[in-house]
Amino acid sequence: MDVAYECISLMILYEVAVAAPVDQTLTYGHPADRKDDISIGSCVLVPLGRRRVTGYVLDASPQTTAEQPEFTVKPILDVFAPAPFFPAFLIPLYRWISSYYHHPLGEVIKTALPLAPSAKSGYRVKVINIETLKLHEESLEKSRLCELNWFQALLQTQELPPAQVAKIRQDKVQKKYLQALIKDGSVELVSELIASQVKAKEETVYTLAPTFFENTGISPTVELSTLQPEDDLHLTKIFKPSERKTLALFLNNFLKNGTKPVARKVLLTLYPNCAKALSTLCDEGIFSKHNQRVYRDPFGNTITSAPQTLTLTEEQQVVLEEIKPNIVAGEFKPFLLFGVTGCGKTEVYLQAAEAALQQGKTALVLVPEIALASQMEAQFYTRFGDQLALFHSGLSQGERLDQWQRVREGSAKVVLGARSAVFAPMDKLGVVIVDEEHEPAYKQEEGPRYHGRDVAVMRAKLASCPIILGSATPSVTSYNNTVKGKYRLLTITKRVQEKPLPKVNVIDLSTKKRARRDLFFSDTLIREIGNTLDNNQQALLFVNRRGFSSTMLCRDCGHVLQCRHCQVSLTYHRSKGRLLCHYCGFTMSSQIICPSCRSQNIAGVGIGAERIEEEAKQLFPAARVARLDSDVAVKRKKYLSILQSVKNKEIDILVGTQMIAKGLHFPNITLVGVIWADAGFAIPDYKASERTFSLLSQVTGRAGRGDHPGKVIIQTNQPHHYAIRFAQAHDYRAMYDQEIETRSPMGFPPFSRLINIKFNGPDETKVEQAARKTSVFINDDCKQHHIDILGPSPSPVGKIKDKFRWQLLLKSVSATALHNVCLRILSERSSLCPQNVRMVVDVDPENMM
Repeated sequence: MDVAYECISLMILYEVAVAAPVDQTLTYGHPADRKDDISIGSCVLVPLGRRRVTGYVLDASPQTTAEQPEFTVKPILDVFAPAPFFPAFLIPLYRWISSYYHHPLGEVIKTALPLAPSAKSGYRVKVINIETLKLHEESLEKSRLCELNWFQALLQTQELPPAQVAKIRQDKVQKKYLQALIKDGSVELVSELIASQVKAKEETVYTLAPTFFENTGISPTVELSTLQPEDDLHLTKIFKPSERKTLALFLNNFLKNGTKPVARKVLLTLYPNCAKALSTLCDEGIFSKHNQRVYRDPFGNTITSAPQTLTLTEEQQVVLEEIKPNIVAGEFKPFLLFGVTGCGKTEVYLQAAEAALQQGKTALVLVPEIALASQMEAQFYTRFGDQLALFHSGLSQGERLDQWQRVREGSAKVVLGARSAVFAPMDKLGVVIVDEEHEPAYKQEEGPRYHGRDVAVMRAKLASCPIILGSATPSVTSYNNTVKGKYRLLTITKRVQEKPLPKVNVIDLSTKKRARRDLFFSDTLIREIGNTLDNNQQALLFVNRRGFSSTMLCRDCGHVLQCRHCQVSLTYHRSKGRLLCHYCGFTMSSQIICPSCRSQNIAGVGIGAERIEEEAKQLFPAARVARLDSDVAVKRKKYLSILQSVKNKEIDILVGTQMIAKGLHFPNITLVGVIWADAGFAIPDYKASERTFSLLSQVTGRAGRGDHPGKVIIQTNQPHHYAIRFAQAHDYRAMYDQEIETRSPMGFPPFSRLINIKFNGPDETKVEQAARKTSVFINDDCKQHHIDILGPSPSPVGKIKDKFRWQLLLKSVSATALHNVCLRILSERSSLCPQNVRMVVDVDPENMM
């Protein structure tokens, strides 16, 4: 029996999630030429049909001959790296995201690991008959040759790389012409593997060679730590002065830095002519040379912040005393930290993270966007130093890879980052923190449409640790979870040092007469800015629009200039002299005539940050005015530079968009002006009032954080709207109660769950047909399970990037019923959607546009 058992061969089968739109995981066999096993978490190359794609190993199971599956199992082709790229404990999180948000598992992992080694099949174009190709050149018109801008490159180099071929094949006209060249034998398509891998950075370093003692005459009994750079080394060989100088510089750095290897670039900086001397000293057995991994510095020019020993307020202490036992015990518990602006929530986060580190655990801190990550960076770096890792889009690919590896190997214990940092490979999580948990920026709008806050809650649950959701204006859904008992509510009602909340004055633009009707500044706001400047204090002006004018209008016929590719108006950017679409990036010159009536009487209407900046300079010519929005802060260094100037009191008036509405802590800002508070009310979304209240409350909180009391001026045409009245009174609970009263009859969240089925494509008729066909397909199921179907209807923004958009909103009190209907839809997606119509499932949608 034992002999028979030994004769049964074993085969290892691997469960692999491929980075492709495949709804299930696939099974692959062990590579024939590989002896050692493939670790779970490895990135591999696998066959998929006629292609080769990246896959991620999720499980491995040995199979006997008798247990082997009946179908043919293809082997894994290659393993990209010897070590796994992600830890096995993250796999349950990936599976949950895939299941809950109805997105292929492999693409979820690809999103979570943007820097993982990968490869995919591509095509290179190669010329096989140059004479035939030249005949094509002669027959083409010059205009046609310009359109086919790759044709001349093909003639010269006789090939096109895969990246360029991929672009050609995405364009109908160019793809058709390329196919004609293939058909007549001018060129051929050659399959090629396209690899993508960010490499670790290395540097050349020098240390003492094993033969150092023999060559210097120093006794091996002498400890290196007792040596001084100026000691006589009794060199047994006579070295040149340049070599002796290089050795002295090396020893000076080597001994001062605890006998750590000295980088070649350091020595070259100190002595540019030492290259030859270094080579000689290595040959003579004094130095040994090797390469070592070096981590890129992601911090760059951060806002300076001195270490602070803060005495906690009584409320902060109570909050921490409730959180810390769960960190110590390793118990999952969600807390909603509801604290007014300026109450010291960040200090609570810092001390909660410290408590986790004291237990030998790690801490994950999420912020909704890169702007807030940059603002909190200095505080966390001051407290945690090299134990801190950063994750956000402002880092280069190399820097992000380095941060990932530092966390993976355990040298970084605290991670601070934007939405995608929720996937950081942290072991032994002690606490998860989500700052500004109400922010819609946590919702991913491309690929897997996950919500960073909700994924963070699940991650904390899987890691058995507490999670802190912090906000001065919690989302209605999160606050309702405390009412239901799902979350534990923690409140901080007073600012640090009991500083008062700013006094808010609402200006009714519809009735208040203005001395300068050509400007968007009320007389009250102008007066208060003047007083602020006279007192050597700073003002912040908030306008929730980029550009100079939000709309360009023909004054003769009323035509509004729209983007050619999107169903939105173009915004005038005076600094660039261009009209810009904020959806697709399309631009055109501002020197235009009306396409409808050929009039030149085109004027900008509406407001933007550029216009307010210009008007502020006009009203206060002696003031130092700066603007901070995504047009100005294209690079992170520029953003940090402006914030540093505000901190140094080198800017008197800061004008900006949402980028300046939250997280800023500048004690000398005593006045906040909201230029027009009504912008958010026009958005067709049930959350419009909640978001307006939140934004007003957040920007209001920027005033009066120092020794002087703050003032806020809110300009509006709807002074009696409850969102504005409650923001003026700093009354979140009243806003929450009003929202609950408004949403309850309509059954919107938190009284229901929503899933938005989105359709888009280049042919509007086909897109509409797909939406209507899907609605009919699920109609009976929805009636049976009490699911409301809202639509189908065109999306509020009906076209983006030449794709027409329709949507079908599903609403129900039962999340299970909604997900089951979605599974039915996705199982029949190919029959419901014709070619070139794409269907996307958006679970718990944040953006209805």
